[in-house]
Amino acid sequence: MLDDKRFWLANNAGALVLHALGIGFYILHGFDHLLVQLWALVVVIHILEIPVAFLAVREKTIPWGLTVINTLLFGFTWWVPTQRGIYHA
Repeated sequence: MLDDKRFWLANNAGALVLHALGIGFYILHGFDHLLVQLWALVVVIHILEIPVAFLAVREKTIPWGLTVINTLLFGFTWWVPTQRGIYHA
């Protein structure tokens, strides 16, 4: 399962849906909605993952900006498969 690209892509799609819903509910309801608070927590976790992502993909030839953006959007569902060679740099 951890070497199945479809598994990681499905998780990445879920992250994009969460971001879209989080932004949409924030616009409509503000920070009081539970989904917006969950989304904000996920964004904070992704920010904290950035140093780990740099360590995980240090042997790949990935520009630092791409590492930051992908980690903010997808978190470990991007850097784990990249480290394992499932996503190619």
